[in-house]
Amino acid sequence: MQILQNSVFFRIFDPKFRTKMKKIEVKNFRLYTTAVISIEWKNELLNVNLDLAMMLKMMRMEGLTEADIERYSKNGQPIPFKKVSLILFQDDDKPGQYYTDESFCEDDDPTVFYVEIKE
Repeated sequence: MQILQNSVFFRIFDPKFRTKMKKIEVKNFRLYTTAVISIEWKNELLNVNLDLAMMLKMMRMEGLTEADIERYSKNGQPIPFKKVSLILFQDDDKPGQYYTDESFCEDDDPTVFYVEIKE
């Protein structure tokens, strides 16, 4: 298995360890769905800004069910997409120079790329 630059590691807690942890229940909260999501493309991980609506649309387009997503998540595996195309915007036709998302300032880490779903 090749380790990719900016790799994302999935955290799967050992059930026997989980019982030793203090549990804090969170209620009455607001969920912000804009998140840093990574896609593996050309042996690199790119952080892209996909909100929840975009991710749900991608899953519908791909024909993924909730059970499919749960299976990938439970096994700590990335979700493969074959039918969905994402559009990155290249800066003046310079290879590798893609537009970053303006909602993240330059001081933020990691770099997050602007992306749209191809209809």
